Amino acid sequence: TVTGATPSGYNVAPRSKPVRRARPSLHPIHRSLDTMQHEWPVAFFDDDYLRIYRPTFTPERTAAEVDFIEQALEVPRGGAVLDLACGYGRHAIALALRGHRMTGLDFNAHYLDIAAEEGRAAGAQVEWRQGDMRALPFDAEFASVYSFFTSFGYYGDDENEQVLAGIARALKPGGRFLIEMLNRDWLLTHPQQLVWTQQEDGSFLMEETIIELAESRVVTRQTLIDPTGGPKVNKEYALRAYTCAELTSLLRRHGLKVIATWGGIQREPYSTESRRLALLSERIA
Repeated sequence: TVTGATPSGYNVAPRSKPVRRARPSLHPIHRSLDTMQHEWPVAFFDDDYLRIYRPTFTPERTAAEVDFIEQALEVPRGGAVLDLACGYGRHAIALALRGHRMTGLDFNAHYLDIAAEEGRAAGAQVEWRQGDMRALPFDAEFASVYSFFTSFGYYGDDENEQVLAGIARALKPGGRFLIEMLNRDWLLTHPQQLVWTQQEDGSFLMEETIIELAESRVVTRQTLIDPTGGPKVNKEYALRAYTCAELTSLLRRHGLKVIATWGGIQREPYSTESRRLALLSERIA
C-alpha cells in the first residue's frame, strides 16, 4: 500500500532498483468513484509522490511487509482480501502471487493504471477498484482487510469513522482488519522539525513537520529541490494522528475487537519508542 503519508519513521533513502515498465493490462479496473472535492490527498498523491517515495519501497521491504500482513491476518484458504488505499498495488500484487484472492481499492486512477500494468506483467490476478474509502460498497465480502503505511486519518473525525464503519461492514463475521500507521506518541517525544534527505536522482528533499496538539493533527510540508536548477516541488499534507487508545476505542465502537498491538512489522512490543503502530482487530458483530 503506497497511498499513505508520512512522517513515517521510514527513512527516505536512495535504494531502489529502476522500475520496469509493463504492457497495458487487460484486467479491468472498476471505476465507481463519485466526484471528490479537491482535498489534500487528491493533490498530494501524484507523480511527485512516487518520485519521492517509490525508491524507498524496495522489493526486500515489500516482501517483509507482505510477510507481516499475511501472518497477522491468517487468511483462510480461498478467503478474499481487501487492500484499502492500495496505491500502485505493491502489496496486493505480492499477496496475489502467494495465492490470495485480492481486491485493491484506491481513489487514484493513475495509480490503479500502474497497478494493473504491473500486476499483468507479474502474472497476478487482482481486482482493481476505484473508489472513496469513506463509501465502501462491500457487505460481508472479505475475510480480511488491511490499511498499510498510514492510509488512515486523511479526513475529519466523522469521516474517518465512516471509513472504519465501512471496513467493519465489508468484513465477514470473524474477519480480521490490520491497520499500520505512524505512532503519534513517538512523534511527540521525538520531534522532527526539519529533515533533509538526498534522493536517488540527486535531488534534495526537505521535510518540516509540526503537530497541532489541539486537534492531534500532523502537518508536513515538503520541498523537493532539483540540484540542476529545475523547478522546486512543494507539497503539504495534514493527517489526523490517533493514539493507540483512541483507535482501539473507535474500532470497538464499530464491532472490531483489537486482539494484538505491535510497534512495527517485526512484531516488537508497542511503546513510545516505536516509530510505527500496528493494530490487529477482529469483527465480533
